Amino acid sequence: MPAPDNRAAPSPRITLHSLSKFFGRFIALDRLSLVFEPGEFVVVLGRNGAGKTTLLRTLALLLLPSEGELKFDSHPASRLPHSFKQRLGFVGHEIALYDDLTAEENLRFFARLYGIADGPRRAAEVLAEMDLAQRAQSRVRNLSRGLKQRLALARAWLHQPDILLLDEPATGLDAPTRERLHEWLARCHQSGRTVIASSHDLAESLRPATRVLLLESGRVLFDGPNAPNLAEELRAKLVTAAREGAR
Repeated sequence: MPAPDNRAAPSPRITLHSLSKFFGRFIALDRLSLVFEPGEFVVVLGRNGAGKTTLLRTLALLLLPSEGELKFDSHPASRLPHSFKQRLGFVGHEIALYDDLTAEENLRFFARLYGIADGPRRAAEVLAEMDLAQRAQSRVRNLSRGLKQRLALARAWLHQPDILLLDEPATGLDAPTRERLHEWLARCHQSGRTVIASSHDLAESLRPATRVLLLESGRVLFDGPNAPNLAEELRAKLVTAAREGAR
């Protein structure tokens, strides 16, 4: 995966103030107050149900907070123009691709949605970046889970967003491809973009991150810089939280 293009414009500062998200009586996010500075590489960790996906979907403007406030720079998320979404690139658990279209056709279609002037050229570039050029004419329904995941990453990267929001992006990828993904994300970060990615794998996901956020039951259990042997500390915190929750 080649290095992403450098960009002079900084990513916006993201601020959450007492932000909560409810699904009926279930509290997915519980009064979170966080700041993501421009150009950070944050990995969000936690067990299933901890709130990782809800947090990322909220940051991607796909979910509205039930309470509290979300701002990008000084602008409330609820007042952002629709065009702001072009500064975001999101990959969730759903692949969000069209099964009956080829890999190239999918990217050309999304290029038109993003208003990219030379969509065919950009689609070819991103397919090459994600090592998918040889599968450009394959229909999505015939791709493996790992290839679909790489194509979803290509779709998110197509318009070169300022902020990449990735919900467990290594899902379905083999070990060599995961390694290339980590290297590519590190280069995205080095180019000045903000990267916020979730994972359930403590050890592997920590390598490219500069900051680690650990969620438990929609609350922050740990928030701090990445450091050697941090995975052991985080495992201990999760064990303690599980014991306390069982009482």
